[in-house]
Amino acid sequence: MAFVKKSYNEIRDAILAQITRGIVNEEHIHDIYRTRYKLDNTPVKSIVKVEGIMNGAHYTFREGIDYKLAGDMLEWLPNGNKPDDKTLFYVNYIFGAPSGITDINPGSVTRTIVEAISREIEFLYEQLNKVYLAGFIDTASGSALDLVVSLIGISRKPPEHATGKVTFGRSTDPAEVQVNREAHLYDGKAIYELNSLPIKNIIKVEGLVSGSSYIFQRDNDYNVLDSGIEWLVEGKKPDYNTIFYVDYIAYEQIKIPAGSRVSTYSPTPQEAKVFVTTEERVLEKISEGVWEADVPVRALTPGTAGNVYAGMITVMPQPLVGVEYVINRGDILSGTEAESDEDLRARAKHALEVAGKATLTSLEAGVRGVEGVTCVLIEDMPNGVPGIVKIVVDGGDEDEIKKVIEDIRAAGVKVEFLRPKPVYLDLSLTVVLGREVEPSKVEREIEGKVRGYISSLKIGEDVIYTRIIGAVLSVNGVYDVGEVIIKAYRRDGEMVTSTKANIEISSEERATARTINVLVKTLGGKA
Repeated sequence: MAFVKKSYNEIRDAILAQITRGIVNEEHIHDIYRTRYKLDNTPVKSIVKVEGIMNGAHYTFREGIDYKLAGDMLEWLPNGNKPDDKTLFYVNYIFGAPSGITDINPGSVTRTIVEAISREIEFLYEQLNKVYLAGFIDTASGSALDLVVSLIGISRKPPEHATGKVTFGRSTDPAEVQVNREAHLYDGKAIYELNSLPIKNIIKVEGLVSGSSYIFQRDNDYNVLDSGIEWLVEGKKPDYNTIFYVDYIAYEQIKIPAGSRVSTYSPTPQEAKVFVTTEERVLEKISEGVWEADVPVRALTPGTAGNVYAGMITVMPQPLVGVEYVINRGDILSGTEAESDEDLRARAKHALEVAGKATLTSLEAGVRGVEGVTCVLIEDMPNGVPGIVKIVVDGGDEDEIKKVIEDIRAAGVKVEFLRPKPVYLDLSLTVVLGREVEPSKVEREIEGKVRGYISSLKIGEDVIYTRIIGAVLSVNGVYDVGEVIIKAYRRDGEMVTSTKANIEISSEERATARTINVLVKTLGGKA
Protein backbone atom coordinates (compact mmCIF):
# COMPACT_ATOMS: atom_id res chain seq x y z
CA MET A 1 0.00 0.00 0.00
CA ALA A 2 1.37 3.43 -0.95
CA PHE A 3 2.15 5.86 1.83
CA VAL A 4 -0.05 9.00 1.84
CA LYS A 5 1.19 12.03 3.72
CA LYS A 6 -1.37 14.00 5.77
CA SER A 7 -1.26 17.73 6.41
CA TYR A 8 -1.59 19.40 9.80
CA ASN A 9 -5.14 20.54 9.02
CA GLU A 10 -6.21 17.02 8.03
CA ILE A 11 -4.76 15.56 11.23
CA ARG A 12 -6.32 18.23 13.44
CA ASP A 13 -9.77 17.95 11.87
CA ALA A 14 -9.72 14.15 12.06
CA ILE A 15 -8.89 14.18 15.79
CA LEU A 16 -11.53 16.81 16.55
CA ALA A 17 -14.09 14.80 14.61
CA GLN A 18 -13.28 11.64 16.56
CA ILE A 19 -13.56 13.50 19.88
CA THR A 20 -16.99 14.83 18.98
CA ARG A 21 -18.14 11.54 17.42
CA GLY A 22 -17.70 13.05 13.97
CA ILE A 23 -16.65 11.76 10.57
CA VAL A 24 -14.28 13.76 8.33
CA ASN A 25 -14.21 13.56 4.52
CA GLU A 26 -16.39 10.51 3.95
CA GLU A 27 -16.19 9.91 0.19
CA HIS A 28 -19.12 9.48 -2.17
CA ILE A 29 -19.30 9.47 -5.97
CA HIS A 30 -21.97 11.77 -7.37
CA ASP A 31 -24.42 10.46 -9.96
CA ILE A 32 -26.69 13.00 -11.67
CA TYR A 33 -29.57 10.50 -11.60
CA ARG A 34 -29.32 9.97 -7.86
CA THR A 35 -30.44 12.42 -5.15
CA ARG A 36 -29.93 10.54 -1.86
CA TYR A 37 -26.72 9.04 -0.37
CA LYS A 38 -26.71 6.93 2.78
CA LEU A 39 -23.96 7.88 5.24
CA ASP A 40 -21.84 5.05 6.66
CA ASN A 41 -22.16 5.81 10.40
CA THR A 42 -25.55 6.02 12.08
CA PRO A 43 -27.53 7.49 13.63
CA VAL A 44 -26.53 10.77 11.95
CA LYS A 45 -27.06 13.80 14.20
CA SER A 46 -26.04 16.58 11.82
CA ILE A 47 -24.05 17.33 8.68
CA VAL A 48 -21.18 19.74 9.33
CA LYS A 49 -19.80 20.32 5.82
CA VAL A 50 -20.04 19.02 2.26
CA GLU A 51 -17.27 19.75 -0.29
CA GLY A 52 -16.74 18.69 -3.88
CA ILE A 53 -16.09 19.77 -7.47
CA MET A 54 -18.60 21.97 -9.28
CA ASN A 55 -17.93 23.24 -12.80
CA GLY A 56 -14.36 21.94 -12.50
CA ALA A 57 -13.55 23.92 -9.34
CA HIS A 58 -13.58 23.20 -5.62
CA TYR A 59 -16.85 24.21 -3.96
CA THR A 60 -18.38 24.09 -0.45
CA PHE A 61 -22.07 23.28 -0.68
CA ARG A 62 -24.71 25.02 1.52
CA GLU A 63 -27.01 23.21 3.90
CA GLY A 64 -30.69 23.97 3.29
CA ILE A 65 -29.93 25.39 -0.17
CA ASP A 66 -27.94 22.66 -1.89
CA TYR A 67 -28.59 19.71 0.44
CA LYS A 68 -30.37 18.59 3.62
CA LEU A 69 -30.18 15.72 6.13
CA ALA A 70 -32.97 13.17 5.52
CA GLY A 71 -32.79 10.60 8.32
CA ASP A 72 -29.37 8.96 7.91
CA MET A 73 -29.00 10.15 4.32
CA LEU A 74 -27.75 13.25 2.53
CA GLU A 75 -30.34 14.52 0.02
CA TRP A 76 -29.52 16.92 -2.81
CA LEU A 77 -32.22 19.59 -3.21
CA PRO A 78 -33.81 20.04 -6.65
CA ASN A 79 -32.90 23.71 -7.13
CA GLY A 80 -29.50 23.67 -5.38
CA ASN A 81 -25.98 23.28 -6.69
CA LYS A 82 -24.62 19.78 -7.10
CA PRO A 83 -21.18 18.20 -7.75
CA ASP A 84 -20.09 17.43 -11.29
CA ASP A 85 -21.15 14.00 -12.54
CA LYS A 86 -18.87 11.08 -11.57
CA THR A 87 -16.75 13.22 -9.22
CA LEU A 88 -16.05 12.68 -5.54
CA PHE A 89 -17.72 14.77 -2.86
CA TYR A 90 -16.80 14.69 0.83
CA VAL A 91 -19.15 14.78 3.83
CA ASN A 92 -18.25 15.80 7.39
CA TYR A 93 -20.94 14.84 9.90
CA ILE A 94 -21.64 13.92 13.54
CA PHE A 95 -23.27 10.64 14.50
CA GLY A 96 -24.31 8.72 17.60
CA ALA A 97 -24.72 9.98 21.15
CA PRO A 98 -22.90 13.20 22.06
CA SER A 99 -19.40 12.64 23.55
CA GLY A 100 -19.83 15.34 26.16
CA ILE A 101 -17.13 17.54 24.58
CA THR A 102 -18.82 20.34 22.73
CA ASP A 103 -16.40 23.31 22.80
CA ILE A 104 -13.80 22.74 20.09
CA ASN A 105 -13.55 26.37 18.98
CA PRO A 106 -10.10 28.04 18.59
CA GLY A 107 -8.71 28.91 22.02
CA SER A 108 -10.63 26.22 23.90
CA VAL A 109 -8.74 23.73 26.08
CA THR A 110 -9.74 20.79 23.89
CA ARG A 111 -8.66 22.44 20.65
CA THR A 112 -5.36 23.67 22.13
CA ILE A 113 -4.44 20.14 23.23
CA VAL A 114 -5.50 18.68 19.88
CA GLU A 115 -3.48 21.28 17.94
CA ALA A 116 -0.33 20.52 19.99
CA ILE A 117 -0.71 16.79 19.38
CA SER A 118 -1.42 17.38 15.69
CA ARG A 119 1.84 19.30 15.27
CA GLU A 120 3.80 16.34 16.63
CA ILE A 121 1.92 13.88 14.44
CA GLU A 122 2.55 16.13 11.42
CA PHE A 123 6.30 15.98 12.20
CA LEU A 124 6.11 12.17 12.26
CA TYR A 125 4.31 12.20 8.90
CA GLU A 126 7.10 14.41 7.50
CA GLN A 127 9.71 11.94 8.72
CA LEU A 128 7.77 8.97 7.36
CA ASN A 129 7.37 10.76 4.04
CA LYS A 130 11.14 11.28 3.82
CA VAL A 131 11.72 7.61 4.59
CA TYR A 132 9.19 6.64 1.92
CA LEU A 133 10.74 8.90 -0.73
CA ALA A 134 14.25 7.72 0.18
CA GLY A 135 13.45 4.31 -1.26
CA PHE A 136 13.06 5.48 -4.87
CA ILE A 137 15.80 6.61 -7.23
CA ASP A 138 13.80 9.60 -8.51
CA THR A 139 13.09 11.02 -5.04
CA ALA A 140 15.99 9.84 -2.85
CA SER A 141 18.77 12.32 -2.16
CA GLY A 142 22.11 12.50 -0.37
CA SER A 143 23.11 9.41 1.59
CA ALA A 144 19.72 7.80 0.88
CA LEU A 145 20.43 7.95 -2.86
CA ASP A 146 23.86 6.41 -2.22
CA LEU A 147 22.14 3.43 -0.61
CA VAL A 148 19.60 3.08 -3.42
CA VAL A 149 22.18 3.06 -6.24
CA SER A 150 24.44 0.71 -4.29
CA LEU A 151 21.86 -2.01 -4.99
CA ILE A 152 22.97 -1.98 -8.63
CA GLY A 153 26.67 -1.64 -7.87
CA ILE A 154 26.94 2.12 -8.39
CA SER A 155 28.70 4.49 -6.01
CA ARG A 156 28.96 8.28 -5.96
CA LYS A 157 32.14 9.75 -7.42
CA PRO A 158 34.11 11.46 -4.62
CA PRO A 159 35.38 15.04 -4.90
CA GLU A 160 38.60 15.35 -6.90
CA HIS A 161 41.65 17.19 -5.52
CA ALA A 162 43.00 19.96 -7.75
CA THR A 163 46.37 18.99 -9.23
CA GLY A 164 48.89 20.98 -11.22
CA LYS A 165 52.42 22.33 -11.12
CA VAL A 166 54.18 25.10 -9.21
CA THR A 167 57.61 26.55 -9.88
CA PHE A 168 60.22 26.74 -7.11
CA GLY A 169 63.24 28.88 -7.83
CA ARG A 170 65.97 31.31 -6.91
CA SER A 171 67.46 34.28 -8.77
CA THR A 172 71.08 33.73 -7.66
CA ASP A 173 73.49 30.84 -8.11
CA PRO A 174 73.57 28.30 -5.25
CA ALA A 175 76.62 27.98 -3.01
CA GLU A 176 79.70 26.34 -4.55
CA VAL A 177 81.25 23.06 -3.40
CA GLN A 178 84.85 22.10 -4.32
CA VAL A 179 85.49 18.40 -4.88
CA ASN A 180 89.11 17.14 -4.93
CA ARG A 181 90.43 13.90 -6.45
CA GLU A 182 87.11 12.21 -7.16
CA ALA A 183 88.18 8.76 -8.38
CA HIS A 184 86.82 6.99 -11.45
CA LEU A 185 87.90 3.70 -13.10
CA TYR A 186 88.55 4.08 -16.81
CA ASP A 187 86.99 1.10 -18.58
CA GLY A 188 86.76 2.42 -22.10
CA LYS A 189 83.50 4.38 -21.85
CA ALA A 190 83.28 7.79 -23.47
CA ILE A 191 81.20 9.57 -20.80
CA TYR A 192 81.69 9.55 -17.01
CA GLU A 193 79.15 11.17 -14.71
CA LEU A 194 80.48 13.00 -11.64
CA ASN A 195 79.00 12.47 -8.19
CA SER A 196 78.23 16.07 -7.23
CA LEU A 197 75.85 17.88 -9.56
CA PRO A 198 75.32 20.35 -11.09
CA ILE A 199 78.87 21.12 -12.25
CA LYS A 200 80.19 24.66 -12.48
CA ASN A 201 83.76 24.03 -13.66
CA ILE A 202 86.37 21.27 -14.04
CA ILE A 203 89.67 22.26 -12.41
CA LYS A 204 91.85 19.26 -13.23
CA VAL A 205 91.66 15.71 -14.60
CA GLU A 206 94.70 13.54 -13.78
CA GLY A 207 95.54 9.92 -14.54
CA LEU A 208 98.05 7.47 -16.03
CA VAL A 209 98.99 7.51 -19.68
CA SER A 210 101.45 4.78 -20.73
CA GLY A 211 102.17 4.19 -17.06
CA SER A 212 103.10 7.82 -16.30
CA SER A 213 101.13 10.51 -14.49
CA TYR A 214 99.43 12.92 -16.86
CA ILE A 215 97.17 15.97 -16.56
CA PHE A 216 94.59 15.84 -19.32
CA GLN A 217 93.81 18.94 -21.37
CA ARG A 218 90.30 20.33 -21.63
CA ASP A 219 88.94 20.56 -25.20
CA ASN A 220 91.89 18.45 -26.42
CA ASP A 221 91.41 15.29 -24.37
CA TYR A 222 87.92 15.79 -22.91
CA ASN A 223 84.84 18.01 -23.01
CA VAL A 224 82.86 19.21 -19.99
CA LEU A 225 79.22 18.15 -19.90
CA ASP A 226 76.44 19.28 -17.56
CA SER A 227 76.76 16.03 -15.62
CA GLY A 228 80.40 14.99 -16.15
CA ILE A 229 83.15 14.65 -18.74
CA GLU A 230 83.33 13.15 -22.21
CA TRP A 231 86.59 11.70 -23.54
CA LEU A 232 87.35 12.86 -27.07
CA VAL A 233 88.16 10.26 -29.70
CA GLU A 234 91.27 12.05 -30.94
CA GLY A 235 92.58 12.98 -27.45
CA LYS A 236 94.59 11.11 -24.86
CA LYS A 237 92.86 8.82 -22.41
CA PRO A 238 93.82 7.08 -19.17
CA ASP A 239 95.30 3.60 -19.39
CA TYR A 240 92.64 0.90 -19.46
CA ASN A 241 91.49 -0.29 -15.99
CA THR A 242 93.37 2.50 -14.20
CA ILE A 243 92.03 5.19 -11.89
CA PHE A 244 91.77 8.82 -12.99
CA TYR A 245 91.01 11.70 -10.65
CA VAL A 246 88.83 14.79 -11.18
CA ASP A 247 89.03 18.08 -9.27
CA TYR A 248 86.01 20.27 -9.91
CA ILE A 249 83.62 22.87 -8.52
CA ALA A 250 79.93 22.00 -8.27
CA TYR A 251 76.88 23.94 -7.20
CA GLU A 252 75.12 22.88 -4.04
CA GLN A 253 72.17 20.68 -4.98
CA ILE A 254 68.86 22.18 -3.83
CA LYS A 255 66.10 19.59 -3.48
CA ILE A 256 62.37 20.11 -3.25
CA PRO A 257 61.22 17.15 -1.14
CA ALA A 258 57.92 15.40 -1.75
CA GLY A 259 55.44 16.52 0.89
CA SER A 260 56.55 20.17 0.92
CA ARG A 261 53.68 22.58 1.47
CA VAL A 262 52.89 25.76 -0.43
CA SER A 263 49.82 27.98 -0.25
CA THR A 264 48.04 31.08 -1.42
CA TYR A 265 48.39 34.28 0.58
CA SER A 266 45.67 35.12 3.08
CA PRO A 267 45.63 37.37 6.17
CA THR A 268 44.01 34.48 8.05
CA PRO A 269 45.67 31.03 7.79
CA GLN A 270 42.28 29.28 7.73
CA GLU A 271 41.41 30.90 4.37
CA ALA A 272 44.70 30.00 2.64
CA LYS A 273 44.54 27.22 0.04
CA VAL A 274 47.27 24.70 0.81
CA PHE A 275 48.98 22.39 -1.69
CA VAL A 276 51.54 19.63 -1.14
CA THR A 277 54.24 18.47 -3.56
CA THR A 278 53.80 14.89 -4.75
CA GLU A 279 57.28 14.25 -6.19
CA GLU A 280 60.86 15.22 -5.38
CA ARG A 281 62.60 17.65 -7.73
CA VAL A 282 65.97 19.42 -7.91
CA LEU A 283 66.52 23.03 -8.98
CA GLU A 284 68.11 23.23 -12.42
CA LYS A 285 69.81 26.14 -14.15
CA ILE A 286 67.34 27.80 -16.52
CA SER A 287 69.39 30.83 -17.52
CA GLU A 288 72.23 32.90 -16.12
CA GLY A 289 71.59 33.23 -12.39
CA VAL A 290 68.11 31.64 -12.57
CA TRP A 291 67.48 28.19 -11.07
CA GLU A 292 64.01 26.63 -11.12
CA ALA A 293 62.08 23.37 -10.89
CA ASP A 294 58.50 22.64 -11.90
CA VAL A 295 57.01 20.38 -9.23
CA PRO A 296 53.62 18.59 -9.31
CA VAL A 297 51.32 19.53 -6.42
CA ARG A 298 47.96 18.40 -5.06
CA ALA A 299 45.45 20.47 -3.07
CA LEU A 300 44.88 19.32 0.49
CA THR A 301 41.22 20.30 0.27
CA PRO A 302 39.18 18.25 -2.23
CA GLY A 303 36.69 19.82 -4.61
CA THR A 304 36.54 23.23 -6.25
CA ALA A 305 37.61 24.87 -2.98
CA GLY A 306 41.17 23.87 -3.91
CA ASN A 307 41.12 25.50 -7.36
CA VAL A 308 43.38 28.52 -7.87
CA TYR A 309 44.21 30.85 -10.74
CA ALA A 310 47.69 31.51 -12.09
CA GLY A 311 49.94 33.49 -9.76
CA MET A 312 48.00 32.83 -6.56
CA ILE A 313 50.38 30.29 -4.94
CA THR A 314 53.24 32.39 -3.56
CA VAL A 315 53.75 31.28 0.06
CA MET A 316 55.97 28.58 1.60
CA PRO A 317 54.64 28.05 5.17
CA GLN A 318 57.93 26.33 6.01
CA PRO A 319 60.63 27.89 3.77
CA LEU A 320 62.91 25.42 1.99
CA VAL A 321 66.66 25.89 2.25
CA GLY A 322 68.02 27.52 -0.89
CA VAL A 323 64.61 28.36 -2.38
CA GLU A 324 63.80 32.04 -2.79
CA TYR A 325 60.33 31.96 -4.36
CA VAL A 326 57.43 29.78 -5.45
CA ILE A 327 54.63 30.53 -7.92
CA ASN A 328 52.07 28.73 -10.05
CA ARG A 329 52.39 30.06 -13.58
CA GLY A 330 49.24 28.32 -14.78
CA ASP A 331 45.71 27.86 -13.48
CA ILE A 332 45.08 24.85 -11.25
CA LEU A 333 41.38 24.22 -11.79
CA SER A 334 41.05 20.44 -11.96
CA GLY A 335 39.34 20.09 -8.56
CA THR A 336 35.73 18.92 -8.84
CA GLU A 337 32.96 18.45 -6.30
CA ALA A 338 31.49 15.10 -5.38
CA GLU A 339 29.06 13.81 -8.00
CA SER A 340 25.73 15.61 -7.66
CA ASP A 341 22.48 13.78 -6.93
CA GLU A 342 21.25 14.61 -10.43
CA ASP A 343 24.35 13.19 -12.16
CA LEU A 344 24.45 10.11 -9.92
CA ARG A 345 20.76 9.46 -10.56
CA ALA A 346 21.25 9.71 -14.34
CA ARG A 347 24.29 7.42 -14.25
CA ALA A 348 22.47 4.84 -12.16
CA LYS A 349 19.53 4.80 -14.58
CA HIS A 350 21.95 3.93 -17.37
CA ALA A 351 23.59 1.14 -15.36
CA LEU A 352 21.43 -1.59 -16.87
CA GLU A 353 22.09 -0.22 -20.33
CA VAL A 354 25.79 -0.67 -19.67
CA ALA A 355 25.10 -4.29 -18.81
CA GLY A 356 23.34 -4.63 -22.16
CA LYS A 357 26.44 -3.22 -23.91
CA ALA A 358 26.95 -2.44 -27.59
CA THR A 359 24.92 0.80 -27.54
CA LEU A 360 26.04 4.41 -27.63
CA THR A 361 24.21 5.08 -24.37
CA SER A 362 25.93 2.19 -22.61
CA LEU A 363 29.31 3.32 -23.95
CA GLU A 364 28.77 6.86 -22.69
CA ALA A 365 27.51 5.65 -19.31
CA GLY A 366 30.47 3.30 -18.92
CA VAL A 367 33.04 6.00 -19.68
CA ARG A 368 31.32 8.50 -17.41
CA GLY A 369 31.66 5.95 -14.62
CA VAL A 370 35.48 6.16 -14.76
CA GLU A 371 36.82 8.16 -11.84
CA GLY A 372 37.99 11.62 -12.84
CA VAL A 373 35.98 11.85 -16.08
CA THR A 374 34.31 15.26 -16.26
CA CYS A 375 32.91 15.43 -19.79
CA VAL A 376 32.08 12.97 -22.60
CA LEU A 377 31.01 13.55 -26.20
CA ILE A 378 30.09 10.65 -28.51
CA GLU A 379 29.61 10.92 -32.27
CA ASP A 380 28.30 7.99 -34.31
CA MET A 381 29.57 7.59 -37.87
CA PRO A 382 31.79 10.69 -38.00
CA ASN A 383 32.06 11.97 -41.57
CA GLY A 384 29.31 9.49 -42.49
CA VAL A 385 31.56 6.42 -42.16
CA PRO A 386 29.58 3.44 -40.77
CA GLY A 387 31.14 1.16 -38.16
CA ILE A 388 33.11 3.97 -36.50
CA VAL A 389 32.28 5.75 -33.25
CA LYS A 390 34.23 8.77 -32.05
CA ILE A 391 34.37 9.44 -28.31
CA VAL A 392 36.02 12.54 -26.85
CA VAL A 393 36.72 12.35 -23.11
CA ASP A 394 38.05 14.98 -20.72
CA GLY A 395 39.61 13.77 -17.47
CA GLY A 396 40.09 10.27 -16.09
CA ASP A 397 42.86 7.72 -16.49
CA GLU A 398 43.53 6.99 -20.17
CA ASP A 399 44.24 3.28 -19.72
CA GLU A 400 41.11 2.75 -17.64
CA ILE A 401 38.98 4.57 -20.24
CA LYS A 402 40.40 2.39 -23.03
CA LYS A 403 39.65 -0.75 -21.01
CA VAL A 404 36.03 0.32 -20.49
CA ILE A 405 35.65 1.05 -24.21
CA GLU A 406 36.99 -2.39 -25.15
CA ASP A 407 34.66 -4.08 -22.67
CA ILE A 408 31.54 -2.32 -23.98
CA ARG A 409 32.01 -1.72 -27.71
CA ALA A 410 30.19 -3.96 -30.18
CA ALA A 411 32.18 -6.49 -32.20
CA GLY A 412 33.30 -5.01 -35.51
CA VAL A 413 32.84 -1.42 -34.36
CA LYS A 414 35.94 0.75 -34.17
CA VAL A 415 35.92 3.33 -31.38
CA GLU A 416 38.21 6.33 -31.84
CA PHE A 417 39.20 7.62 -28.39
CA LEU A 418 40.35 11.24 -28.35
CA ARG A 419 41.20 13.91 -25.84
CA PRO A 420 39.64 17.34 -26.44
CA LYS A 421 41.90 19.85 -28.16
CA PRO A 422 42.16 22.96 -25.98
CA VAL A 423 41.13 26.31 -27.40
CA TYR A 424 42.87 28.89 -25.22
CA LEU A 425 40.97 32.11 -24.62
CA ASP A 426 42.48 35.48 -23.73
CA LEU A 427 39.83 38.06 -22.81
CA SER A 428 40.03 41.83 -22.37
CA LEU A 429 37.03 43.43 -20.66
CA THR A 430 36.25 47.12 -20.24
CA VAL A 431 33.74 47.54 -17.44
CA VAL A 432 31.96 50.62 -16.05
CA LEU A 433 31.41 50.51 -12.29
CA GLY A 434 28.88 52.34 -10.20
CA ARG A 435 29.95 54.97 -7.69
CA GLU A 436 31.36 53.97 -4.30
CA VAL A 437 32.47 50.54 -5.54
CA GLU A 438 35.82 48.97 -4.63
CA PRO A 439 37.43 48.27 -8.05
CA SER A 440 39.91 45.56 -6.95
CA LYS A 441 37.19 43.46 -5.34
CA VAL A 442 34.89 43.77 -8.34
CA GLU A 443 37.74 42.89 -10.73
CA ARG A 444 38.33 39.62 -8.88
CA GLU A 445 34.60 38.79 -8.90
CA ILE A 446 34.34 39.54 -12.63
CA GLU A 447 37.30 37.29 -13.42
CA GLY A 448 35.83 34.53 -11.27
CA LYS A 449 32.41 34.76 -12.95
CA VAL A 450 33.87 34.70 -16.48
CA ARG A 451 36.22 31.82 -15.69
CA GLY A 452 33.34 29.97 -14.07
CA TYR A 453 31.22 30.31 -17.22
CA ILE A 454 34.02 29.16 -19.53
CA SER A 455 34.97 26.21 -17.29
CA SER A 456 31.30 25.10 -17.30
CA LEU A 457 31.35 24.67 -21.09
CA LYS A 458 31.44 21.07 -22.25
CA ILE A 459 33.25 19.53 -25.19
CA GLY A 460 32.07 21.07 -28.45
CA GLU A 461 30.09 23.93 -26.82
CA ASP A 462 30.56 27.38 -28.35
CA VAL A 463 31.65 30.37 -26.30
CA ILE A 464 28.61 32.65 -26.33
CA TYR A 465 29.50 36.34 -26.40
CA THR A 466 26.29 37.52 -24.70
CA ARG A 467 26.70 35.05 -21.85
CA ILE A 468 30.11 36.51 -21.04
CA ILE A 469 28.46 39.94 -20.84
CA GLY A 470 25.70 38.44 -18.70
CA ALA A 471 28.29 36.94 -16.33
CA VAL A 472 29.96 40.35 -15.96
CA LEU A 473 26.68 42.18 -15.39
CA SER A 474 25.71 39.69 -12.68
CA VAL A 475 28.49 41.05 -10.46
CA ASN A 476 27.21 43.52 -7.90
CA GLY A 477 28.52 47.02 -8.62
CA VAL A 478 28.88 46.66 -12.40
CA TYR A 479 26.96 49.43 -14.20
CA ASP A 480 27.78 48.59 -17.82
CA VAL A 481 30.11 46.58 -20.08
CA GLY A 482 31.97 48.79 -22.51
CA GLU A 483 33.97 46.36 -24.63
CA VAL A 484 34.74 42.65 -24.75
CA ILE A 485 37.61 41.33 -26.88
CA ILE A 486 38.05 37.56 -27.12
CA LYS A 487 41.16 36.02 -28.67
CA ALA A 488 41.04 32.27 -29.27
CA TYR A 489 44.26 30.33 -29.86
CA ARG A 490 44.45 26.80 -31.25
CA ARG A 491 47.44 24.47 -31.17
CA ASP A 492 47.90 24.68 -34.93
CA GLY A 493 48.67 28.38 -34.54
CA GLU A 494 45.29 29.67 -35.71
CA MET A 495 44.10 32.76 -33.84
CA VAL A 496 40.59 34.20 -33.97
CA THR A 497 39.63 37.61 -32.56
CA SER A 498 36.03 38.50 -31.71
CA THR A 499 34.50 41.71 -30.41
CA LYS A 500 30.84 40.79 -30.99
CA ALA A 501 30.53 37.23 -32.33
CA ASN A 502 30.60 33.86 -30.61
CA ILE A 503 33.71 31.66 -30.67
CA GLU A 504 32.83 28.44 -32.48
CA ILE A 505 34.16 25.24 -30.91
CA SER A 506 34.30 21.99 -32.88
CA SER A 507 33.21 18.59 -31.57
CA GLU A 508 36.84 17.72 -30.76
CA GLU A 509 37.62 20.94 -28.88
CA ARG A 510 36.96 22.45 -25.47
CA ALA A 511 37.32 26.10 -24.50
CA THR A 512 39.81 26.95 -21.72
CA ALA A 513 40.26 30.39 -20.18
CA ARG A 514 43.88 31.52 -20.07
CA THR A 515 44.20 35.23 -19.27
CA ILE A 516 41.42 37.64 -18.33
CA ASN A 517 42.28 41.33 -18.18
CA VAL A 518 39.70 43.65 -16.65
CA LEU A 519 39.89 47.42 -17.20
CA VAL A 520 37.50 49.26 -14.89
CA LYS A 521 36.07 52.74 -15.23
CA THR A 522 33.91 54.51 -12.70
CA LEU A 523 30.58 56.01 -13.65
CA GLY A 524 31.24 59.54 -14.85
CA GLY A 525 34.97 59.11 -14.27
CA LYS A 526 38.10 57.65 -15.81
CA ALA A 527 39.86 54.31 -15.72
